[in-house]
Amino acid sequence: MQIIHLPDRLALFPMNKTVIFPHMVITFTVKNQQEIDFLTEMHDRQELIGICNPNTSRRDSLTLEDLYPVGTACRVTATRKLNADETEFTLEGLARISYLRLLQDQHPMIALINPLREFIDPDNAALEMLKSSCLAQLKACFAAGKSLPDAALSLMDKVDNPARLADVITIYLRPDFSSQQKVLSLVDPLDRLKFVHQLLAAARQQLNLAQEIDAKTRKGMSKTQKEQILRQQMKAIQHELGEDEDDLEKLRQDIKESGMDEATTSIALKELNRLSRMNPASPDYHNILTYLEYLAEMPWTRESKDNLDLEHAEKILNQDHYGLEKIKDRILEYLAVCKLKKEMKGPILCLVGPPGVGKTSLGKSIARATGRSFIRLSLGGMHDEAEIRGHRRTYIGAMPGKIIQELKRCGHRNPVFMLDEVDKLGRDFRGDPASALLEVMDPEQNNTFTDHYLNVPFDLSKVMFITTANQLDPIPGPLKDRMEIIRIPGYSEAEKKPIAFRYLIPRQLENNGLSDEGIMFTDEALDKIISDYTREAGVRNLEKTIGQILRKLAREKAGNHQPNRAVAARDLEKFLGPPEFHRELAAVHSQVGVATGMAWTPTGGDIIFIEAAKMDSKNPTLTLTGSLGEVMKESAITALSYLRSLADSLELDNEQFSRCDIHVHVPAGSIPKDGPSAGMTIFLALLSLFSNRQANHKVAVTGEITLSGRVLTVGGIKEKVLAAHRAGITHIVLPEENLKNLRDIPEDVKKEMTFNGVDNIIDAIPLVIPGLTLKPAADDHKSPAAYA
Repeated sequence: MQIIHLPDRLALFPMNKTVIFPHMVITFTVKNQQEIDFLTEMHDRQELIGICNPNTSRRDSLTLEDLYPVGTACRVTATRKLNADETEFTLEGLARISYLRLLQDQHPMIALINPLREFIDPDNAALEMLKSSCLAQLKACFAAGKSLPDAALSLMDKVDNPARLADVITIYLRPDFSSQQKVLSLVDPLDRLKFVHQLLAAARQQLNLAQEIDAKTRKGMSKTQKEQILRQQMKAIQHELGEDEDDLEKLRQDIKESGMDEATTSIALKELNRLSRMNPASPDYHNILTYLEYLAEMPWTRESKDNLDLEHAEKILNQDHYGLEKIKDRILEYLAVCKLKKEMKGPILCLVGPPGVGKTSLGKSIARATGRSFIRLSLGGMHDEAEIRGHRRTYIGAMPGKIIQELKRCGHRNPVFMLDEVDKLGRDFRGDPASALLEVMDPEQNNTFTDHYLNVPFDLSKVMFITTANQLDPIPGPLKDRMEIIRIPGYSEAEKKPIAFRYLIPRQLENNGLSDEGIMFTDEALDKIISDYTREAGVRNLEKTIGQILRKLAREKAGNHQPNRAVAARDLEKFLGPPEFHRELAAVHSQVGVATGMAWTPTGGDIIFIEAAKMDSKNPTLTLTGSLGEVMKESAITALSYLRSLADSLELDNEQFSRCDIHVHVPAGSIPKDGPSAGMTIFLALLSLFSNRQANHKVAVTGEITLSGRVLTVGGIKEKVLAAHRAGITHIVLPEENLKNLRDIPEDVKKEMTFNGVDNIIDAIPLVIPGLTLKPAADDHKSPAAYA
């Protein structure tokens, strides 16, 4: 026998129930591009591979227990591209191998192997007798109608090696996969020939039985009778082979062991009994079979074990994310309750925030912290209700909904299930997915969620659902009511800096092949990137900009030039060009008719200058410019009306209002602006104009006003205050009710600023326009609340 010298390790290529024997040549077609690249590389490098067969339906993350213990070392002898998507490969089997252990379980798998050597005793008479008997049985099968190539028998007569003869007979006999795998695993030639002899005897018996059945069913029958008998014949053949009965019996056992409740088990067994009486050629046969397999494979009771170590969970969350204290506290609270109360229903959380703040990655961290599986389903653009609830089995090509599909793939009934972009759900004539989600997202109802395809209740109460959204407004009210809203407002510049140093820069260094170069960013450079080259609430564009710089450094390294180890602020224009954004700074001098306000934007916040001017006119009008929305225009009208009502108290010339055009402008006219929070700023700008007094340029104002002068609460306080701090503002005037929101402001910012809360616009006047007071006759107001 030829001795094949094999390496001690081989890259493995999983096949789909295809056994390759030594000295066997097989040609097959591959469509998967990853597999094509692997086989082509092995062919070009003239390296051997190990052909293995998994004993499970999975093809990812295989372990040693998931493989049949014996495979074949093969050589890729030829490759031929058929078209853009398909390539044909030819393999030649060389030797049997067994696997000692897996050295790498990701593609390509690499295993430590043991060559299986065959020892043939030339003096063993039993081998020669078995060899002769096997050849006789094969010829009898051929005589009974077994289809064999013309040259097969003459070839087998020339094979002297009994072990190889057993392999050749198996190749031509083509028994079922399990029999072929057993022949491959039998190393002792005597045992192998005995088993092949049994296969030949069974095949001969089957051929004889088929001839008898055929003879009995051909005698004088009508067409209908013939069809009926042919079906019976098919059943008889399947019965003799034991194939279908074994499959259905295994399915029956899987249903009983799946953990489904009694009612569901009863439905499944009823369908299985119906299936056993059907003709396998019937179109409904495979539909029912697929349905029952789906039922049996669902994780009715299988759960992953929760890691309820709160210290470990907190450590994981802090490792993966900077800040986000509210959501971290909420997850730790959930784990604490789970630790105390085992039957805890999964929460329905909704993370709302601008793009790039880490909503989706936070879901992965939660799964890692709790030890659960992670599933992510994007809802953006989904407009078919069947995507959630599935199709009824009466439709051709019916499938379960995405919820059930993902749970089956996951294999556990308690994963972390992230429903991404819930605010971007579509709706059309095919249905409303948001309405279908109502049952899924209700902890009181989802323990009996019914998918149209399964048509039996499935318990979703153990699933931890997390939804993400950029805005709350597009989410329907009933769906919003079922979720616990957690807002992620975005990061301040002070928060972005440690995020960049801790997460973004190391990740981009790794992605661009520079992790060993010791490259670092100076504090000044990072500050300038954040302020002048990115304007966002999250950090996605910040990471892209850092990656852009590092790619240029990678190009220098690839060109055999040593890149700079420190990226300084002066280098940024060379890497990124001129700054893309200009932030508003506090005015250098105070001006008449100009007041400083604060605005919330999706990118974090900014300050705005509201300007007012008056011109003599016979027909006075109020002109509002700056791409203002309807609410902001109404705030300006309200501010002017209230100012006119206070004209006497403020000692203003009432005749000015009746002989002057008034123009209110908010700069950056191309940017749409809306909302009521500029009402107090507009009032103070008009008051400064008509009193001819300057508004303090170091004071910024926010708050909605009413016709009676009350100041109402507004949102976005954190973003507005941080924007004012960046611009050099030292004094903030805001609604008194909003003083409680200052607890979210970093302590170093609060120490550098003064805050005053007011509940009436009159209290804000002396704070913004020094020296201007009301007549004593005006109503008394309490002093403005202060926070410094």
